Amino acid sequence: MDWVNRMNKVIDYVENNLNDEIDSNEISRIMACPFTVFQRSFIQITGIPLSEYIRRRKLTCAAYELQNTDDKVIDIALKYGYKSSDAFSAAFKHLHGAAPSVIRKNNVKLTFYCRLYFALTIKGVDKMDYKIVNKAPFKVIGIRRTTPYGGGTWAIVKRDGSAETMKELSGHICDLGLCFGFGEDGSNDYMCGIEWEKEDIPEFDKYIYPAATWLTFEASGKISEQVLNHVWQRINQEFLPQSKYRKSGLPTIEKYVLWDDAADICKVEIWIPVAIK
Repeated sequence: MDWVNRMNKVIDYVENNLNDEIDSNEISRIMACPFTVFQRSFIQITGIPLSEYIRRRKLTCAAYELQNTDDKVIDIALKYGYKSSDAFSAAFKHLHGAAPSVIRKNNVKLTFYCRLYFALTIKGVDKMDYKIVNKAPFKVIGIRRTTPYGGGTWAIVKRDGSAETMKELSGHICDLGLCFGFGEDGSNDYMCGIEWEKEDIPEFDKYIYPAATWLTFEASGKISEQVLNHVWQRINQEFLPQSKYRKSGLPTIEKYVLWDDAADICKVEIWIPVAIK
């Protein structure tokens, strides 16, 4: 329950500081882990980046104040971190579908996003199979990019021929996806690559893992049923909070054993470097 309590304390901190800067160092202190680790867990559990949650909550509160106070639009905009009424108006209209100037009129439809609350849910009938693997240092080469969404780097390597080149070099498909973390805007620092024991290749990025202990899980089933996301959610919501392990901060790995869009089937190994709590 300690993990769940810490997540709720982070939300308390965010909610109490919607009018101020959100300090990533304070979130790290509350969670007792690096901020990048928290960001990865947050988006895997909720499906949105922390920055998007904060944006939605700020604009939800701003709508309430527009309806229930006589404060000027620019004052409310500044209160919630927008430096101009134009920037505030554009963000407000994108979320609510209406400009701030018309909110005080009757019969205006608005969007409301609730405060998040985390609770531990135990599903005893649904087992989770996992392995503990102690792995020596190893190197991955590939293409590392920061893109607006998780699959962006895969699109790049498939389009520019990098995936095919890595297949020719290794004798198997480009099968590793390394997640380094998410930016404040929800962008994903991600690397598509292969395990590599030979000399570096100039046109490819590289990442060297130190010796580490890994938790491994398997996501196998229909792509259309979001099986990979479902397993990630269970890892973060059920397994890690109750286990003696925590993420170490090294990039997690998704190893794509099979991914067939036409057949709507996948088999993905999830590798998580961990340390003892």
